[in-house]
Amino acid sequence: MSGIDRLTEEFRRAYVVGEHPDAGEFLVRVPEPERAELGRRIRLVLADEPPPDPAPETLVMVRAMLRGQPPLLELRASKGMTRDEVVSRLRGELGLAPPAEERVAVYYHELETGQLRLAGVRDRVFEAVARVMGVARASLVLQGPGASGASPQAVFARAEPGAEVALAALTGPPGEPGEVDDLFTGGPG
Repeated sequence: MSGIDRLTEEFRRAYVVGEHPDAGEFLVRVPEPERAELGRRIRLVLADEPPPDPAPETLVMVRAMLRGQPPLLELRASKGMTRDEVVSRLRGELGLAPPAEERVAVYYHELETGQLRLAGVRDRVFEAVARVMGVARASLVLQGPGASGASPQAVFARAEPGAEVALAALTGPPGEPGEVDDLFTGGPG
């Protein structure tokens, strides 16, 4: 069995059991000249195999969206986690020092409530959120702002009852953007 055959079969098996394999991760495992062929075979697998059932977490998030609720907030609630608990664990997963927690809380709030532009969020953040929530990254269904974005009033209106969001924290500290800002607004890398 060739390397491409082996990887195609590995992708197919993972897909069929609902693991949501990342085709890009498979493609980088072969030399550049073989990537087009592996990509063609992966597309055939996706066309030939019935799609796997969605993960239960995905259903929770999609149902939330259908009700007009933020999907990540609904997922957190279904896990019985507080926002503070998620923020603290997320800060740790991202390898940030404790003083960064307040800034992480601001960005997480924006991410959870659909205020944060998803294209600016680094992959490390999505991976860390998935680990904190105990779900596969591919199970995450997130929602960002529309073309017009969201106003600070919308942030307060959509905050959980009893949640306090400091306006100064929303606008951020003066000066150069830091590591936390880069993770949540720097792009997909």
